[in-house]
Amino acid sequence: MHAAGLFVPSFLLVAVAGLAGCDRGGSAKGDVGADSGARADAGGLTEDSCTIVAPTACPTPSPTYASVAAIIAQRCAGPCHSGVPDGPWPLTDYQHVADWADVVRDELLDCSMPPLDSGVAMTAAERLAILTWIRCDYPE
Repeated sequence: MHAAGLFVPSFLLVAVAGLAGCDRGGSAKGDVGADSGARADAGGLTEDSCTIVAPTACPTPSPTYASVAAIIAQRCAGPCHSGVPDGPWPLTDYQHVADWADVVRDELLDCSMPPLDSGVAMTAAERLAILTWIRCDYPE
C-alpha cells in the first residue's frame, strides 16, 4: 500500500492497529464462539460474508468529504485513528484520509477495518458511501 510516499503492507497496518489498542476487547478475529459461525457488525456483515463491491462509476453530483466526514469521524478517527502517539495513522481530517485513500479503500473492501471484534460497527451503506467518495477521486 502507498500512502504519503511510503509503502506500507496492509498486514502491517492491521498488526499496528491491534498493538495500538484499537482492538477493544472481545475475541480475536476468527474466534467466534461455538455456534455463531461468524460475528456480524450492525450492517449484517460477517467475517465470512463480506461482499462489498467497489463502485465502478462516480455519481453526479459527486459526493464530497462533507458527505463522509461524520462516518469517518465516528467509525475510524473516534475509536482508533485519532492521531494519538504510538497509534495508527490519523484519519482526523480531509488530508489524512486523502493521503491514505488507497489503504482505506482496500481495508473497507476486505472488511478488515474496522475490525469485527473492535466493538465498532460499520454498515454496508457507510462502507459504500466512503468507497464512492474515493472512487470519485475524494473531492474536498
